[in-house]
Amino acid sequence: MINPIILILSVLFDRVYGELPEKIHPVVWIGNIIYFFEKLFKSSYSKNKIKDFVFGILITLLVIIIVFAVVYVIEMLIDNLGNILNDNNISKSIKYILYSFLLSTTIGYKSLLSFSKKPIDYLKNNDLENARTAVQCIVSRDASKLDKEHILSASIESASENITDSIIAPLFYATLFGLPGAFIYRAVNTMDAMMGYRNEKYEYYGKFAARLDDLLNFIPSRIAGLLLIISAPLYGGSIKRALHGFLKEGHKTPSPNSGYTMATLSHGLNMTLEKIGYYKLGTGKINIDKAYNSLKAIDVVIVMFLIIYLIIYYSLK
Repeated sequence: MINPIILILSVLFDRVYGELPEKIHPVVWIGNIIYFFEKLFKSSYSKNKIKDFVFGILITLLVIIIVFAVVYVIEMLIDNLGNILNDNNISKSIKYILYSFLLSTTIGYKSLLSFSKKPIDYLKNNDLENARTAVQCIVSRDASKLDKEHILSASIESASENITDSIIAPLFYATLFGLPGAFIYRAVNTMDAMMGYRNEKYEYYGKFAARLDDLLNFIPSRIAGLLLIISAPLYGGSIKRALHGFLKEGHKTPSPNSGYTMATLSHGLNMTLEKIGYYKLGTGKINIDKAYNSLKAIDVVIVMFLIIYLIIYYSLK
């Protein structure tokens, strides 16, 4: 099991400093590798479904192998710093810092809060047009005609869904498999973001990556939902209502995972989250205060995750 100090430092690194510049960001490099293989093994745009599906599997496996090999070597170098520097005391401190810094690149804590907060801030100042523009940056639906309530909803839907994708899942896989686990998760999640579309090009080409992403998010999404339940009073919510949302409406979204955080948060804060034509979660009226409490819930969930992991780690030592 990974030392909890490393998890805490990685969260702090990302919360304070945010994303690295694109030119040196490992996730951008992973995206470039995916794009390279997309050009090498081109989609037939569903003209040959079997070929597209096989190529999709091949790309997914090649990216995972490359990411694992590179990160494994880096992890081995960090683990052997004592031999390299001939000083175990110094190398332990450097090891923790390097490990934490690298792990922080697999999470998107600061960016998640920043992008989700912008539309809410604009609406607080009654700036509907800029709120629409800001929310369009984080959702795929057409935001040009969304009203205030649906802009707030879209922002919180994105934030609550990404509690899993951006934070809990990479940390979860890091606790189990170290740096390679976190980076392999991030690679699969990036492939889903780039290839997991239901259109002519990616329907079969990106299906394997999308289903693998669903599988990897299955446990972390339920963990995130449960953390939202037990911590509900800390962000202004209700444990009872949050549990009801988790059990009764967690399955109501097209994604097999995203609904468990969205439904838990919507019921916990007694507000409605709605993507018109797709789903409607909760029953209460959404407002600015509840939207800000939703962002507070992200901070609370991360702290709860770290505390629980600390307890598990030291109880097993």
